[in-house]
Amino acid sequence: MSQFMGPELTHICMEYLDHGISVTDADFNLIFVNLKFLNILDLPPDLMVSGKTHISEVFRFNAERGEYGPGDVEEQVAERMALTEKREAHSFERVRPDGTVIKIVGNPLPTGGFITAYSDVTELSKSRKELEDTNNKLDERVRQRTMELAERRIELSEKATTLETVVQNVHTGLALFDEDLRLSLWNEYFFEIMGFPKDLKVKGTHISAFVDRVYKDKDIGEEFSVEKFSKLKSSIENFESFDKIRKLPDGRYLHSRRESIPGGMLFSFIDVTDQKKAEDVLRHNAELLEEKVEERTQELRKAKEDAEQASKAKSQFLANMSHELRTPLNAIIGFSELLMMDDYSLVDKEKRKEYAADVNAAGTHLLQVINDILDVAKIEANQVNLVEQEIDVRAILDSCVQMISVPAQKREIELIVDCPDPAPLLHADPTRIKQILANLLSNSIKFTDREGYVKTSISYLPDGDIMFSVTDNGIGIAQEYIDHVQTQFGQIHSTYNRNHQGTGLGLSLVRLLTEAHGGYFKLESELGVGTSAHVILPKQRLATLAA
Repeated sequence: MSQFMGPELTHICMEYLDHGISVTDADFNLIFVNLKFLNILDLPPDLMVSGKTHISEVFRFNAERGEYGPGDVEEQVAERMALTEKREAHSFERVRPDGTVIKIVGNPLPTGGFITAYSDVTELSKSRKELEDTNNKLDERVRQRTMELAERRIELSEKATTLETVVQNVHTGLALFDEDLRLSLWNEYFFEIMGFPKDLKVKGTHISAFVDRVYKDKDIGEEFSVEKFSKLKSSIENFESFDKIRKLPDGRYLHSRRESIPGGMLFSFIDVTDQKKAEDVLRHNAELLEEKVEERTQELRKAKEDAEQASKAKSQFLANMSHELRTPLNAIIGFSELLMMDDYSLVDKEKRKEYAADVNAAGTHLLQVINDILDVAKIEANQVNLVEQEIDVRAILDSCVQMISVPAQKREIELIVDCPDPAPLLHADPTRIKQILANLLSNSIKFTDREGYVKTSISYLPDGDIMFSVTDNGIGIAQEYIDHVQTQFGQIHSTYNRNHQGTGLGLSLVRLLTEAHGGYFKLESELGVGTSAHVILPKQRLATLAA
């Protein structure tokens, strides 16, 4: 059992406690307060006169300065005195006007007086608000501790000392060792929280017995090397202060503190597991928030870059359209004005026929440009409707090759067709499939030098999908531009320095129409070597083979 010590050492110990303490006699006159009591409640020292200051004067002082909120001062004092006169144990928290949260635990004394402990629990209160389950655990522990104190009231009354009551009511493991480092005062919670055996609970036990226990007991100790253990004993023997939060093997967090005081050394141990867990949760949430902020920042940065790229592409498109639309329109207007002339001596019949053909060619080119723009717009707006039917792929392919045969012959470009026999039948939109192949063949002819070749082939992939390929040995595309040329209006050269006409919609249109059929488009190229464009359609679109 714990022991009592002299009044001088008792006073010193109470002044070093991290709790405010007030003790009243049977008439509710204050007979003892420590400095922490004045600091926590922000009370003037001259208000406290031992044996003369009545507790009601403290209530009145607080009421007059608004400590209890708005209301009649005398009614507030009378209300608190009525509760005090019941002489019942109590434990509650109160929020001061400045936001400070204090915890007040009071217990009646066998002599008829009352002892009250005051603690600043502002930080703990904040943690409870942020983590409700931690608050519930702490509340439960307070209730359990109150019940334990009530059950032990008879035992404490037999000890009948004010200091013993104070020490036993503090929810902190406390042990006081004298100048010879022998145990002189302790509370039960000290042995409970540290798990020390009962045989050490004897006044006069040397501190080395406790240190050896910590070193040997894996449940409460930590991994000590011989050198570290020697330094620990040396620091204690030299009365060096210590303050550290450490994690026990059982998962608890213990705030261990030792303080050199006149005539000995005071040890205190507080279980801060709930508070530590709350801090860990808050830290983890902060890290998650930082990750989400970083992810969102990356998304916004990518969106900004995409928007800038889209804006640039639109600007290039408008500049390109200015050229692509004006050129055929100027030709149409110019040649039509010549055809409108009445003087046949200036424009003979043959010239009129030639100009009419030029007007027709310009109109056809202009119509193709407008159709490409409208097709892309419809596909992106999900307004394109595929008119699907069973089609002969070889017939579609021959038709597309025939369309580009004239410009191919003019530039002496060899056209090669590689189609399996029998040719496959495909369930698709014939107009759109023809548009895909025509665009790819037209591009290859446009960017293949004289006496080159353009090869069109149809093959089956290992998984059964069908692949259309258009391969040439033209100028090719640098790797860094492969993705760019597949976007809307994506062209490598600007409107004013590029070598070939076009809107830049061809490959984009091929990709969109391929995807509309459930397939995908793949472009491979090497600068100066040539280009291979592949349209892969799912095997589900294959019908029976052509006879």
